[in-house]
Amino acid sequence: MKSKFLFLFLLFLPVVLFAEAQAVYLRSGQILHGDVVNQTATYIDLKLQNGETKRIQKENILRISYREPQKEEPKKTEPVTAVEKQEPKKEEPAIVFPPSIVKVAKRAVRNPLERHYVDIYLGAGSGTFSPQTVDFYYKYQNIRSLFIDATPFYLAGSPNRTAGTSVSAGINYKFKKFSLEAVGMEINTSTSSKNLGPEGDPIVVYGSYPEQMKAAFFKGSYSALSRSNFELYPSIGYIRTWNRTKDSHSQVFQPDSVGGKSNFQASESLIGTSVGIGFAYLFGSKFEVRPEFETLTMKGSQSIHQDYTAIFLAPPFTLFVLPADYSFDWKAKGTHTSLKLSYFWKMGIGFFIKYDSYQWKYSLQDGSFPITLSLDSDPPTLSELVSWNFSQKLLAQTINATGKATSIQFGVSKTLNFGPEENY
Repeated sequence: MKSKFLFLFLLFLPVVLFAEAQAVYLRSGQILHGDVVNQTATYIDLKLQNGETKRIQKENILRISYREPQKEEPKKTEPVTAVEKQEPKKEEPAIVFPPSIVKVAKRAVRNPLERHYVDIYLGAGSGTFSPQTVDFYYKYQNIRSLFIDATPFYLAGSPNRTAGTSVSAGINYKFKKFSLEAVGMEINTSTSSKNLGPEGDPIVVYGSYPEQMKAAFFKGSYSALSRSNFELYPSIGYIRTWNRTKDSHSQVFQPDSVGGKSNFQASESLIGTSVGIGFAYLFGSKFEVRPEFETLTMKGSQSIHQDYTAIFLAPPFTLFVLPADYSFDWKAKGTHTSLKLSYFWKMGIGFFIKYDSYQWKYSLQDGSFPITLSLDSDPPTLSELVSWNFSQKLLAQTINATGKATSIQFGVSKTLNFGPEENY
């Protein structure tokens, strides 16, 4: 019997010697004793000696000793309640879950090899629009006067234009090397002109009136050459413009002879394609410079209406109206150059300054040129109409007609990110 007791004693002696509680050393300097009953990639569950189970985040653990060093055995007598007294601090959630401001202070990755986001932007500033309308019309009228023995008018210098408002709005979707962009813009200009007749006491037509250009663009591009901080991309797109001149306040005046008003209305629509190339360079993660150059090929039509409503200032004070309606078909070729500097702030908000310049030259394709007849003239025959229209078209094609628009805008953008982020 004694031999059996001796055998059992020797059998369980290692368990008694080595079944000491595990010691968990925290980074705060605290030591907890117990058994690890469960663990995951981020925490462990420690069953304390008083039977309580405590969950500890692994990022707060310095080390775990599965057999506490002998020199620290006297500390086993320390009451476990010392650990419990420090628990009310409950500072662990603030460490595990960083403040929300850390998460907000992120930016979309602009690297063309990784990016995936949508930029929505608005811009406003100053611009000048210089259409061919007034200049071309009066040059044509002078040519026309040679055929009908009428009074030609001369522009007293080119129309003077004062810069007005310029606004734009757009959306740009970028996925790695691909980009799609849609933009709408508007430029307003105040124009004044003075047209003189050749008489000793010339007939003068003078006044100020608004001119406006509206445009819509859609284009796609692909980064043919790209690195983490720059890209070179060809682009192809669609462009449409609407141009309008509206003058209903200009005065017609000849000293002691004629007084009245001129009504001049013109509208034009052009549609076409753009082909270009652009370059973007990132300075760190905050600034980007983006120059672009495109060629424009467009075609469209224009309608012009003018009438003089005037009265002779001497008896019998005859009132007269001289109406004229024209229509022209155009082709136009030109260029678009832009330079954009952007600053990417945080929370997806950015700021930019952008310069745009559009220039194009017109080529007259066809037109409708009305004949002015006296009251006692016979109606023109069909052959006369065809001959007149053909001759006027040839003469109008010799006129140099050009259009130009420039603007500088300051704007703000908002990014909706679907890809990787970087710390601000």
